[in-house]
Amino acid sequence: MHHDPEPDAKVWDPVVLQPGYYTAETLPMIPVADGDPVTVRFASQGGYVIFAGARAQGLDPGPARIDSALIDPDTGVALVVDARVVELIPSADGSGAVEPDFQSSANFSHLLPCPNYGARPVTTADWTLSVKLADPKVEARSGSASIRVKPTCAPGSRYLNCVCSCEPNYYLGKCGAEH
Repeated sequence: MHHDPEPDAKVWDPVVLQPGYYTAETLPMIPVADGDPVTVRFASQGGYVIFAGARAQGLDPGPARIDSALIDPDTGVALVVDARVVELIPSADGSGAVEPDFQSSANFSHLLPCPNYGARPVTTADWTLSVKLADPKVEARSGSASIRVKPTCAPGSRYLNCVCSCEPNYYLGKCGAEH
């Protein structure tokens, strides 16, 4: 016997994501391709952060839940994870996609891999960046993507401290005082 779907049941198009990262207010998210660098920059609360996001086809502007992780591709173990609700806005590229509102870093996942208390280097190794975006009203409307990235310390006065903090087996005082 054939059953038709419920009359009000909506079949959603798949949500397709293009991972990316954020560097500063007023600059849109930077999409990444497999093997691209992602910026690790000083976090105002201390340590060094990757602001992760994604451009999404198939989601509407407005609030969305973002879950992200920086994962060791050899073991599948996450070094850092973050989940939060962010605001998506229409992408400036005219594609009809949405992306996190770049007017605030709060609209991106905050992955803090450094200081690195683990045994694997952050900035001299490849990592997997995993990002999922979901409509908080309709959990079935979600998409995820994982991509190989190369975390890279931002140039500037904190570059050497960042590199040191991202090396394995961090301990307090290892890299000297913050500048």
